[in-house]
Amino acid sequence: MATLLAALTTALVALMGYWINQHAKRREQKSRMYAEALQVIHSYEDLPYLIRCRPASDPATRAALAQQISDVFTKINLHQNLLLMDSHAVGEAYADLFQQTRRHAGPHRLEAWNTPPVATDSDMSGRAYFPYDNQPEQELCLLAMRRELTPWGWLLRPHTHRQIRLLRHRRTPWSEPDFMRETRARLLSPRSGAND
Repeated sequence: MATLLAALTTALVALMGYWINQHAKRREQKSRMYAEALQVIHSYEDLPYLIRCRPASDPATRAALAQQISDVFTKINLHQNLLLMDSHAVGEAYADLFQQTRRHAGPHRLEAWNTPPVATDSDMSGRAYFPYDNQPEQELCLLAMRRELTPWGWLLRPHTHRQIRLLRHRRTPWSEPDFMRETRARLLSPRSGAND
């Protein structure tokens, strides 16, 4: 009996060690995947700045920027699919983050394309202002990712789904706050450029 108990204890310890090692490996892989997915969102937010700071308005420059934009969209699509396969809660939170960011990114890119390329060093300082109202979605996405990295993340998924639905229902249509509008007007006014 003692031998059987010792063998069971040894097997249980070995299984626990194996499970802990596997969880650590999965956590490292997921952490990397989550960080890369969030980095792509930041790259997406930076597209209007890249367009605004383009070196010229010629076909070659437009083609190069179009390729960069296409690459970012391809990576976002890839990460959306990977995250949905990994965890539906994380995939949903990431999709909401992208959708909210996208609401502002299109008009920002249009504004950047309609602005002449930066010609002088003084034009670089504070001449572009592209705000995003996606902080609640970003925080919820980070929360979903952090929960998935825990050993009991699957138990927290229903609560994460509820928070996602709640945020969707609470979210009001975005309009640029007065202070952002005033900052944009100040930064983009011709007088502001003369004082820089």
